[in-house]
Amino acid sequence: MVQQSKTKQPELLLQVGDDDQQTKLVLETEQEAIADLPQDASPLQKPKKSKRSLLRWIIYGGLGFGILAIVLPAFLGQTVGCGGNKARNAEGKTYVGTMNRAQQAFWLEKSAFAKSIPALDIGIQEETSSFKYEIQRLPLVSYQYAIPKNDKVKGFVGAVFVVVPEDTQTEKKEITTVTILCESQGTGLQEKLSKPSLQNGKPICPEGTLSLN
Repeated sequence: MVQQSKTKQPELLLQVGDDDQQTKLVLETEQEAIADLPQDASPLQKPKKSKRSLLRWIIYGGLGFGILAIVLPAFLGQTVGCGGNKARNAEGKTYVGTMNRAQQAFWLEKSAFAKSIPALDIGIQEETSSFKYEIQRLPLVSYQYAIPKNDKVKGFVGAVFVVVPEDTQTEKKEITTVTILCESQGTGLQEKLSKPSLQNGKPICPEGTLSLN
């Protein structure tokens, strides 16, 4: 009788009686207990994705939509011709928002912020006909700027803050990042906007700007 790793194959017994010489067929089937399975035959468990990994893919997915949103307003601005100020403002807003998400992803990968736009490797130009774009990074915060090159567009500033839990009794602290995107209330300011700040773990836009979050 051959024993398989999971179940026994049906066993066929042929018995011959002395009196009537009749053949009796006995079919027996046995199911082995799961606990008796050999360890090497147990099914492999697929590793679960961590929250960190899931968040990383969400951010990268958002970058794809952000880059599409960058190209579309520029295309519409060129084809429509007039009404370009809306498209230009949309460019500044989308560029800074995309840089914010890219910095979040960069932090998750390297536990540090990118020091320049080329380092983010997301295809954003450092200067267009309407804006000059800059990054200013510190150990726990990164600021992204869209600085107007004329007085017909608004200015934009974004920030990514690293938030460390204040509970010092917790051994494993879950470090997270939060972002904010702000725009100037009007046009005509051809310089960097003031920096956003972090208050009680919540990002706040500077005075004279509006939050776009």
